[in-house]
Amino acid sequence: MKFKTEEELLNFTKNIIGKKFIDIDTQKLLATNKKDKGILGKVVETGFYGYELNSNPEADFGELGIELKVSGFKTNKNSTISAKERLVLSMIDYSEIIDEEFEFSKLIFKNKKILIIWYEYDYENKDNYGEFVIKHYQLYNMGVDEEVLKNDFNIIKSKVLKGEAHLLSEGDTSYLGACTKGAKGTDTKTQPKSNILAKPRAFSLKNGYITGILRSIDISSQVLAKYKTAQEYIYEKLKPYIGMTQKEIWEQVSGIVFKEGDAIPKNLNKMISDRIIGKDKELGKIDDVFNKVIYEIKNLPVDKDNYPLERLSFKNLHLEAFEYEWNDSEWKDYFEEISFIVITYEGSKKSKNGERVLKDVKNISFTQEDIDLFGKSYNMVREAIKSKDISKLPYPKSYENQILEIAPKGVKGDDAYNNFFKGNKTCFMMDKDFVSSKIN
Repeated sequence: MKFKTEEELLNFTKNIIGKKFIDIDTQKLLATNKKDKGILGKVVETGFYGYELNSNPEADFGELGIELKVSGFKTNKNSTISAKERLVLSMIDYSEIIDEEFEFSKLIFKNKKILIIWYEYDYENKDNYGEFVIKHYQLYNMGVDEEVLKNDFNIIKSKVLKGEAHLLSEGDTSYLGACTKGAKGTDTKTQPKSNILAKPRAFSLKNGYITGILRSIDISSQVLAKYKTAQEYIYEKLKPYIGMTQKEIWEQVSGIVFKEGDAIPKNLNKMISDRIIGKDKELGKIDDVFNKVIYEIKNLPVDKDNYPLERLSFKNLHLEAFEYEWNDSEWKDYFEEISFIVITYEGSKKSKNGERVLKDVKNISFTQEDIDLFGKSYNMVREAIKSKDISKLPYPKSYENQILEIAPKGVKGDDAYNNFFKGNKTCFMMDKDFVSSKIN
C-alpha cells in the first residue's frame, strides 16, 4: 500500500488502535516466532500495511521518508507510563562513521521521521506477544531535538576516531545511544583506528528519551531543551559557587545563617541542590533534557585527590527485580543507560558537614567491562534468592575486581543482611576505588 501524504498515512494508521497483534497477523508469523519480539514489527508491516518483508536500507514508507517502528510501553505502579526498552535504529559501521557528518549520515537518511506504533506490554502474557494490544501511534521527527542528537552522534564518532570503539558506553550520551548488538555476548568486530576488537553496536534512542517521547503524546506544549546534557545544566548552575563551603552556599541561596552550635542538617547537600538546580520533580519543567535522559544526581564528599569519603549507593533492592537472567534484566538496562551526575565536595574524614567545599561536577558512565562485572554481582544476588542462602550475596570483597557490592541501607540495628528476605533494607553500592577511577 502506498501513501501520498503524511496525513493519508496517519489517517490509515488510526485503524490499528485497539487491535491485538494476532488480529492483524495475516501471514501467521507469530505461529513460528512466538517469542521473537522483533516479529511484531513484521506483523504490522505485512498484516496491517500490506508490505512485503524486506531489509531495504531506505525508510519503510520511502515515498514519505518515514521509518516504521513498533515498541512496547508499561504502566508503572504510580500510574505513569514508560517505554519498555530502547528503540534500536540502525547498526553503527565503525569504518563509515568516521567520515560521516550527522546531517548527511545513514542514521538520519533512514530515521529522520519515525512512525512509532505503541503496544502495552502485558506481563501476564509475556510469552504470548499476539495478545498484546496496540494503544497509541506517534509520528516522531528527530529534527525536534537535532542539537542534542547531533552532539551525541559526534561523541560516538569521536570515540571511534580515537580508536576507542571498544570503550563506547550508552551512558556517554544523552538521547542517542550506542547499544550492543549481536547474537552472542562474545561477538566482536574490527574498528578502523585500533587493533582492539569492539562489540557490534547500533544507534538507539535511549529508554529515557523514548519514555519522554511517549509521554508527550497528550502534551500540547513542551519545554524545549536548552542544554545538550543534564551535566551541562547542573554545572552551569553550580559554577558560581565552586570554592565555597556548604554553609556559605546555603547562607547565600537561602538567607539563613548558621550560628555557633546550630545543628547542620545531614541532607544539606540535597537542600543546596534543590535550591540551585531545582527539585527532582521540577527539572523536567525547567529543561526538556531531563524528561528524556536516565540520570541520577549524587552528592559525594571527596578528599583533595578526588577519593570518595563515602560509597555511592543506589535504590533499595527488591527481590522481584532479580527474576530475569542478567541480559534481560531491568538492572542491566539501568546500568547501560544511566548517567550519574556527581557533585563533589572536598573535605577530609575529620571535616564536619557544612565545612566541605564545592569542588566540581563529574559524569560517570560505564564501559562494557563494567557492565559485565555488574552482572556478576547481580547473578550472585539472584543465586542467593533462588537458594535462600544469604551467604551467596555479593558482600564487599567477595571476588577479585569487584565493583558492585551489597550493603545495608537503613538505620543502625536493622540487621539488613539477615533480614534480606523480609524487606528492602539493602542496596547496591559501588567500590570507592572504582568511583575514584571514574571521577579522576
